[in-house]
Amino acid sequence: MLALAWRLYSRGQRLQRLVRTTEAAECYQEALELLGWDEGTPPRPGTSVARLTAMVLNLRAANLMYLGNSTAGLKMLDQSEEFVHAADLGVLLHQRALILWQNGRLSEAKHWFEVAEPHLEANGPDNFYAALFSNRAGLCRDLGELRKGLQSAQRAVELYEAIGNPLHKAKTRHMEALLWMDLGEITRALGAFDEVREYYRQRAPELEGFIHGSYADALLHVGMYGQAVEHWVEAIRIMRQSGNQREATIFEFWRAVAGFEFKPFEEAAAWAKQAMESLYEQGNVPMAVLAQLLILQGQFDSKDEGIDFADKVERLGDALENRGWTLRRNQAKFLAARARIRTAELDGIAELLDRAPQNLGYEALAENLTRYLARAELAEAEGGDPMPELHAGLEMLDRYRTEFGSVEFQAGISALGVELADEGLRRTTQHGRPGDMLEWAERSRAQALRIPPVKSSADPDAREALGRLRRARQRALELQMDGEDASEDLERVRELEDQIRALDRMQPGPGKQAERISSESIHELAQSRETVVVSLFEYGGHLRAVLAGGDRLRHVQLMPLDAAAESGRRLGADLDALGSSFRLPDRLRQSIEGSLRRNADALAEGIWKPIDEYVGDRQVAIVPHSKIAWVPWPLLTPLRGRTVTVAPSAEAWWRAVTRPAPTGPALIASGPALVTAGREIDTIAKLYPDAQRMTADESDPELVLKALDGASVAHLAAHGHHEPDNVLFSRLDFSQGPLNAYELLGLDQPPGHVVLASCDLGRSTVAVGNETLGFTAALLHAGASTVVSSLGRVPDDLAAEMMIDYHRHCAKGSTPAEALAAVGESRPWHPFVTFGA
Repeated sequence: MLALAWRLYSRGQRLQRLVRTTEAAECYQEALELLGWDEGTPPRPGTSVARLTAMVLNLRAANLMYLGNSTAGLKMLDQSEEFVHAADLGVLLHQRALILWQNGRLSEAKHWFEVAEPHLEANGPDNFYAALFSNRAGLCRDLGELRKGLQSAQRAVELYEAIGNPLHKAKTRHMEALLWMDLGEITRALGAFDEVREYYRQRAPELEGFIHGSYADALLHVGMYGQAVEHWVEAIRIMRQSGNQREATIFEFWRAVAGFEFKPFEEAAAWAKQAMESLYEQGNVPMAVLAQLLILQGQFDSKDEGIDFADKVERLGDALENRGWTLRRNQAKFLAARARIRTAELDGIAELLDRAPQNLGYEALAENLTRYLARAELAEAEGGDPMPELHAGLEMLDRYRTEFGSVEFQAGISALGVELADEGLRRTTQHGRPGDMLEWAERSRAQALRIPPVKSSADPDAREALGRLRRARQRALELQMDGEDASEDLERVRELEDQIRALDRMQPGPGKQAERISSESIHELAQSRETVVVSLFEYGGHLRAVLAGGDRLRHVQLMPLDAAAESGRRLGADLDALGSSFRLPDRLRQSIEGSLRRNADALAEGIWKPIDEYVGDRQVAIVPHSKIAWVPWPLLTPLRGRTVTVAPSAEAWWRAVTRPAPTGPALIASGPALVTAGREIDTIAKLYPDAQRMTADESDPELVLKALDGASVAHLAAHGHHEPDNVLFSRLDFSQGPLNAYELLGLDQPPGHVVLASCDLGRSTVAVGNETLGFTAALLHAGASTVVSSLGRVPDDLAAEMMIDYHRHCAKGSTPAEALAAVGESRPWHPFVTFGA
């Protein structure tokens, strides 16, 4: 009986290490039944049965915690303590500390870890002595004692190395990486997560859910809320499947945190309420309090606080403080302060907001951003100037952004400053000059373009993975064309894209960025070029425009933003329908063209008519609001035949105009499966002396990339694909595989003028922080001054005919925007747009 119970105990221990919690519970319960465990009649101390029973109870107690019943687990430890063997007391004390820690009773947990340490050091077992340091590292993380946590984690790694326990060593490395992430070393942490994930995949795939949770946490730190939620959803699924209800519920809380940043309030609040109720049921009071605070934050942001709101927040904040909890505690204090500012209860608020944050890394950044926002609100409530506080917060965020080499991360970080930027824009729109409005509109758009690319695609590991990706995608395409199953190859493509993306995200940033361009400098350059810069932003539900380049800077209110966005969406859908590769029946074509005309006229009436007089006959550079980023502006009747460019920001336009142009030979290249490509590139190549011509059969993405560097002009005629969910792998198809947007960021000197004679590659994905990402955006970020690309489908024959005429105009001295205006005048429904300058 004892031998079988021992085997069940050992098996349960192994299963719990792999987070197979429900199966472990079954083993422990069966062992207890074999040992005759009965709460009313405990075994006689000093016997073999008593010792093994206590050992099983000690592990079953923590198992119950993971299943969501910590109260029962603590009770079980109290029962075990009556007859536990002296040599096993350290394990019992450790398990008590573990359960208390996992339920937010941090001070008590710290005490019991300290009590357990000498027992485990003297009596072992060795794996529990190492576990004490590993778990104490996690406790230090929750206490905000991150440096102490690192020391404890490093000690645990040494101990696990000494006893030959690679699984727990990997788990502790995982905890160490979490601590580095909290200290602000996010790229370093991501590298460690990848190493741990590889180990888990090979040896313990059940643990991969924890890595999903950690990736989600890192993505939250850089404002990529949608992708964070995707990882938390997967982590929740894995935890539920394994029976680990506690971790699943904690991940549900963090999913709600991200949800409040980009989901409708009702949906995010439902997530938070679900997490809160489960956390209370499990006895995890501090995390349940955090969920309550999250719901209150959502109510505050929705201006639906109700009575005694600040008092409610302060009581919850006190509950956290009484338990020694640091996570988001100061955020609760700032929320209460902002609520009191809103109701003009200002006593003591300034003193609270002047205190420097005690946390480190990302938590300090998040606290500081909220503190600057609250101090700006306080300044305004007291009749002072809030702008210095808003400026200081965004300057801090700018410095944080330069720590990252990933364009995705740089773009996502803008989301962290949306409230500060919006508050500054609100204030200047109500009280400021048009120049101030322009500068504040610029604070929340195209910030990533101010940072020089780090060229992570040049990394040898990245280059090797890109080669494998091309081969995998090419094989998948060939299988699909032959009507065969390509699912395995497509899965391989996804894995390789994830690998390359992970390498990119681990790159540290350059630590520098371009200086800001003043509104006066933008206005003066626009005047000198007979151009009007139209910067569009939203305030009070309406589009607004700041106009630069005329007699003076001017602010104009335009149409409602939602109406503009809907007309723009319909315009794009109709344009796609016209671009179909199939010949449309005449009546259907006429219907689509009628719809196009109506939506284009609605935009012209609501956006162009109010600014028409100011613009006059000048050229136009449009900086669109993110909700109308896909509008094909040349389709608007008043803009047909007019020189129009579209820029991600006014500063980006200024830099594109003033950037020196490369002088290398032109590159004219085509990809496969284009009916008219041969004639197109032959004709265009003759227009440029010494042009490098690359036919479809010989088009190799590596050679194309090499020829792009330093070219004065590049014309790429190939099938294009915009990937809205994975924008860095938007691509052009060449005969030897695709050229990905990600690779363009590695160019030393991108062409000054690029033409993408392909479908969709003018489209972009708009990140939460109003940053745009895509193939065209990647070229602009790399340093191309002008990119001509399509916002929709385009038939091969139309693209070829139009682009030949376009380059003829360019060869005669027209600028790209002038050439496109000239050839577009007789082709009213073409989808091409000039981006940049």
